[in-house]
Amino acid sequence: MADIQSEIDKPAESSAESSAEHVTGPKKLVGFPEDQKTVESHAIATKTGIATRYWLELMPYPADSTRSLWLFVNDDWRHLDNPDLGTQVSVQDAFCKCSERLEVLVWYSEDTIKGLIVKTK
Repeated sequence: MADIQSEIDKPAESSAESSAEHVTGPKKLVGFPEDQKTVESHAIATKTGIATRYWLELMPYPADSTRSLWLFVNDDWRHLDNPDLGTQVSVQDAFCKCSERLEVLVWYSEDTIKGLIVKTK
């Protein structure tokens, strides 16, 4: 009980003292401009082209890899991993059912497809 009473009898710290001692946020970095505190991403060139052939993996090969849709664009094969059913059907229609009216425009970086659309010629 005496310990509790001695805590009660202590003078309260001023708000300036208590806030200075209990600051948990990072201190301001001195000498570093704000724009140097952010992480910059490196831009990778994205190219476009019209696909002239396609290959759809119905099962992944090799077995432990990801199933992919392959499109032949600008004289090389590019892949889209785990294509959804709508993408598969649209691309297949563009090559098989409506090849005289539709084409597949592809955005890619190196051998990876970043996006595609099926459009009229």
